[in-house]
Amino acid sequence: MLNTSIAKVLLLLAWTTCLTLALPRPGRGADDGLDKAGIVHKVTEVSTWISNQISGSFAVLNDFFHCTQSSDGRACSQKDSERCLAHTASKCTSLLGKLRGFPLGAAAMLVLFSLFVWLLIHPIQVMEWFWIQSQLFSIQLKYIGAPLSVQYQVFLLLWLEKSRRLEMLQISKANGTIWSPRSEKLPHVDNLAAKKKNKKSMKGKMGPEPIMKDVVLIGGGHAHAYVLKSFGMDPMPGVQVTLITRDVETPYSGMIPGHVAGFYTKEECHIDLIKLGNFAKARIIHGEAYGIDPEKKIIRIKGRPDIPYDVLSINIGSAPKLGDSANQIQDSHVTPVKPIDGFSARWDYIVSRAKALGDAKEGIRLAVVGGGAGGVELALSMQSRLRREFSKLGADPNLVDVTLVSRNDVVMPSHSKMVQNIFMKLMKERSINLVLGKEAVEVKNKTIICNDGTQVVFDECVWCTQAGAQSWLKETGLKLDKDGFIEIQETLESVNTKDVFSVGDISTMVNHPRPKAGVFAVRGGPPLTRNIRNRILGKPLEKWIPQKDFLGIIGTGEPSQCVASRGTLGIEGAWLWELKDWIDRTWMTGYSSRLPLMEMEEDPPSQVAVAAGPEALAALAHASMRCGGCGAKVGATVLSKVMNRIRKEFPFPNNDVVVGLDAPDDCAIVKQDPQGRAQVHTVDFFRSFIKDPFLFGKIAANHALSDCHAMCAEPRTALAIAVVPFGIEAKVEETLYQMMAGACTVLAESNCVLVGGHTCEGSELALGFSINGLVQWPNGALTKNGMKDGDVLVLTKPIGTGTLFAADMRSRSKGVWIAEALKSMCLSNKAGADILKAHGATSCTDVTGFGLLGHLWEMTKASSSNVELDLSSIPLLPGAIDCVKNGIFSSLQPANVRLKRSIENEAEALKHEAYPLIFDPQTSGGLLATVPAAKAERCIQALRGSGYASSAVIGRVLSAGTSAGSIRCVP
Repeated sequence: MLNTSIAKVLLLLAWTTCLTLALPRPGRGADDGLDKAGIVHKVTEVSTWISNQISGSFAVLNDFFHCTQSSDGRACSQKDSERCLAHTASKCTSLLGKLRGFPLGAAAMLVLFSLFVWLLIHPIQVMEWFWIQSQLFSIQLKYIGAPLSVQYQVFLLLWLEKSRRLEMLQISKANGTIWSPRSEKLPHVDNLAAKKKNKKSMKGKMGPEPIMKDVVLIGGGHAHAYVLKSFGMDPMPGVQVTLITRDVETPYSGMIPGHVAGFYTKEECHIDLIKLGNFAKARIIHGEAYGIDPEKKIIRIKGRPDIPYDVLSINIGSAPKLGDSANQIQDSHVTPVKPIDGFSARWDYIVSRAKALGDAKEGIRLAVVGGGAGGVELALSMQSRLRREFSKLGADPNLVDVTLVSRNDVVMPSHSKMVQNIFMKLMKERSINLVLGKEAVEVKNKTIICNDGTQVVFDECVWCTQAGAQSWLKETGLKLDKDGFIEIQETLESVNTKDVFSVGDISTMVNHPRPKAGVFAVRGGPPLTRNIRNRILGKPLEKWIPQKDFLGIIGTGEPSQCVASRGTLGIEGAWLWELKDWIDRTWMTGYSSRLPLMEMEEDPPSQVAVAAGPEALAALAHASMRCGGCGAKVGATVLSKVMNRIRKEFPFPNNDVVVGLDAPDDCAIVKQDPQGRAQVHTVDFFRSFIKDPFLFGKIAANHALSDCHAMCAEPRTALAIAVVPFGIEAKVEETLYQMMAGACTVLAESNCVLVGGHTCEGSELALGFSINGLVQWPNGALTKNGMKDGDVLVLTKPIGTGTLFAADMRSRSKGVWIAEALKSMCLSNKAGADILKAHGATSCTDVTGFGLLGHLWEMTKASSSNVELDLSSIPLLPGAIDCVKNGIFSSLQPANVRLKRSIENEAEALKHEAYPLIFDPQTSGGLLATVPAAKAERCIQALRGSGYASSAVIGRVLSAGTSAGSIRCVP
């Protein structure tokens, strides 16, 4: 591109002229100018800068080639390029010295010298650069006669496209593939080289820091994603970052139309907030905020206690606004685009419904209300996607009928005439029905009614008009504009409330209002982060004024057509879709696969550890990655050895103990009272594996109560042991309160009363309970020794928590997997135990730290039975198989695997992908019970109807034969 070349030459001339003016002049003393060494240094510095500038423009600095020769005739190596520049520069010193009195001559020589050296260093890059430039030159020529403003916008757009093509070329070279500008397959920008490039190391040990300040982020929008990433890369000791989010995945708005068109999977266009939160070492609260009290500085969240804050930021996007007659729009087939996550879920349903209609050779009528960029892009994308689906099914793609309704007389009213004309022509070519200049005021019986009486009948309608603000903001005391959006200053802080910031669609900058577009949330991330840090440190806040216009690249549902819009510019072409794809993927991978790998530089093992041998070194190597929850248990083998020694040395004779150390049951049972009830005692304790103390408290209490539920005992009282990390008094109090509030919520559901306990400070959050209860003995209790021949094995919850949270510690899990696991852990076993007992269960236990196989083996030994375990029927948590396939296991897994000796056909069982998961330690796992075969089906139906959706029959009890305690796995 000619303009680019001229700009480069002018830039070089400017810099070299400045350098020449600084050179010594005739008549000056040695002290007034530069000596020979100074000239060499200046020439070397500027030459290196010029080389880096030119190379950096298309990101090829990593590909150095042979340059000039050294004085002894050897070729300079790639790593010695700067030394080579200095060596070459010294040869030119005498020539430059002769031209010291002629600035222009010296400047010209410097330019020629720099270009010559750069050409020697980067011969391949030069050819690639000219190749790419020649491809784009023809595009630039098309706009030679256009206004200068349009030419300038085209210039900027092509400069960006040049960067994309050069990066794609480099990736193709690294992968050993051939790339062309019109490749059908769009390459992803994330690659191994990029991941290595982003690896960062952190020296020293990251010990626990007392929490001094709480930064709370409401909403997982684009700006807050940047805040989390920033705090992950540059943490502030003593600051706890908390994200309150309704969803664990947040969509990137720029890629949603591409997802609708079928170009991206849901995972590709959503940010995993749990993974990003782990990177930032932030606390993730999966909940929905519904209020703020700025005076008390607390946030109200549905279903849990209030959360305090020191600095608050709100980035919750916008809510659906269905027009002035919203009360008349109550059709379930109308889907608002905002919030985007709700629309994304509904779109999956629309696609499945369209496929069913296409398979029946029936048509589908889609309506889009809103003629702005969002509505037009969605209308085109939906039509394109569904027509392709119909074609795959052998149905006529013209059966997909799309109508766009807008109150404006043209589509894209905020864009240039050039852009409007492009899309009007395109929509006409695509046979999209346009109802313009008419406002939709009512929807009923799948019919849109406009203000002039026009009616549009539809099967599915997408509402894409201007969005509104969440109603709960009206009660916060924050100053809002006439539409309910938070008014903010140029510092992004609320105009009337200190320490409350906001950015994105939910806010309005009073002196600089901007459209509700995702680009402003993305651009607002850096200034928001800086001002949050400034407020914490007591520094002045920085002002930020968002740009007035921005580049919009608008898709059409087809890779062959895409439109760029900025100011007066309107340009279309297939290459624009590739550019948009590159920009969007680059941004997304910055929050996923290209997150910097913040690695710790560990101290070398001590001499004592080295001398102790391999076992000590192995234990030391894995010490920092030990699991929490029930994965932190001591292994069954070690525990069994210890208890055998205790029983021998300390017999503890007591006739009141009915079930004690000699039995493998979940609770101890002490002699019954006159009413035939026996006392039940059990205890559980473990350290936290999540950062949300309220949720951890719920899981810890649920886990402790599970032993009583498994025996069908009635828990009565609980004593707590809590460990809280050290900190300032107010923060310790809040952490302990949140944790105990979660625990008491669960205890109350089981009518169990907290009667006391003990607290202490420690390095990690931990909680345990001693539960005391009553059970009718012996007829009212379920133990492990009641298995009967012919019974079937029933499991009430899926397994896999151990491997999932081991993966979570390594940032190798998905947020949706962790969310499902936590949901399962919070499900009480109380109702499940009642259902099992009602259907004649003969034995029962809860599946916890020793894994499914460990607890099943205890039942077979106690019952003198053998069992058949159907590996294919075992319910698994989402992602569990993926984790074990990647070699990720809980730290307790090796100890549990020692029980494989109980499997009689291990070689056959190893063939099944779920085999490793039968050893996986569970935290707050489900119940494993035996039920008469005749009652099994009704039992499973009852369990699923009570919320145990994954309940399943996973095997059967066999006759003991000559030996008991044997388990046969059916792959």
